[in-house]
Amino acid sequence: MQELSANTQKTYAAYVRAFEKFLEGRKPTLKEGEAFLESLKEKGKKRNTIGVAGRAIRRVYNISVPIPNIEMLEPEYLTMDELKNLINQSPTLLEKTIIILMFSTACRISEILNLTKDDLELDKGVATVTRKGGQRQRVPLGDQGTEALRTWLKARQSNSQRVFMDYNYNNIYYRLKVAAKKAKLSHFHPHILRHSRLRHLIEAGVPIERVSEIAGHRKLDTTSKIYGSLRAEERARYLVDF
Repeated sequence: MQELSANTQKTYAAYVRAFEKFLEGRKPTLKEGEAFLESLKEKGKKRNTIGVAGRAIRRVYNISVPIPNIEMLEPEYLTMDELKNLINQSPTLLEKTIIILMFSTACRISEILNLTKDDLELDKGVATVTRKGGQRQRVPLGDQGTEALRTWLKARQSNSQRVFMDYNYNNIYYRLKVAAKKAKLSHFHPHILRHSRLRHLIEAGVPIERVSEIAGHRKLDTTSKIYGSLRAEERARYLVDF
């Protein structure tokens, strides 16, 4: 069974608790699972929400409840001006480094926070990240990402092998939200940095196959569903720096 990310585990756990409350001591059955999902629908929950709840029930209780396909909506993203403003408004070098790295590499925040010094090949501008599912992949850092890491490692006061020491998702999420508030970005969440990089690459005309490789998607279909709807007219030129 595929390993779940920490965020997905938390989401599934929340729906499991809601299902247990719905059961009121009754045995979890297919009929009860269907009734629970129907109750979410009656409460006005969106199709994707019901789909995730159904997947949680399937995984935890091994009940094959029918679930709707999750709609791949076009992700929110930052313009280049918004990104630059977010970097400039970062309160400390920590936030600035992580923002630059997430955008430069299009990596997930967990992939950045799990980096160790042994994962870095700064002389080559490359880092090896652990993707969802545990596979390892070497990714380009870009000039900005490489320089940001050099500056961070020189400035940080720690002997930890972990590049970002003991900082975890909750720590960084709060810090990035503070930076986003200063930059007046009401729609910010950390994953938007990854979406933004991939979207800009697509708009710039980078082939979908290359974007999929950069994203670390196992299937090209995943990339196409999320980012492939952008019109050719929106594509202009390759992006190099930011």
